[in-house]
Amino acid sequence: MRQRIWLALGLIALALSAGCASSGHERDINDPTNSLVFGYIDMDEAPTSISYATIQQVAPATDSPYWGLAVKKGLFYSAYLPPGSYQLSSFGGSGFLAGEHRYGFPRQGNQTALRIEKPGIYFLGAYKYRDVKTGMFEQGKFSIDPLNKPTEADLLRRILDEGSGIKDSAWRDRIQARLARLKR
Repeated sequence: MRQRIWLALGLIALALSAGCASSGHERDINDPTNSLVFGYIDMDEAPTSISYATIQQVAPATDSPYWGLAVKKGLFYSAYLPPGSYQLSSFGGSGFLAGEHRYGFPRQGNQTALRIEKPGIYFLGAYKYRDVKTGMFEQGKFSIDPLNKPTEADLLRRILDEGSGIKDSAWRDRIQARLARLKR
């Protein structure tokens, strides 16, 4: 029994480390065609925290349409996205008692959630995970409701403070310029 538990915990750790690995896209963080895309999900009411998120490139067509996003305490972001059209795809995490959970982002209609025509900074919004009460035998229904806080500026400051490699890249000046515009 104990061996099975350790095996299960080992497999979960392996899956999580694989989920945090590169999305298969090799781009330089300082590439001037990159865009910074970010958002936030409050997972206080969810069975797990958020430890990974993906965004899907829907145009132009590509052999590797899924991009992994960095995740830190609800904040998700990527500073590597090239021009194209994207939809938030999935997010997930695990909890000691809850196990691994993968959540699909709600449908974003026929239109894409994000169209990047020129490089820049794109805020996807702040949201709260909410359980949807269902019948006794239905589970896993949820909604993603918009939040006013944290703001775009709050999250940009966090990216500068916590973002791996961001502070030492070309993004530092771009984020600081965006923060100055948001203050006006």
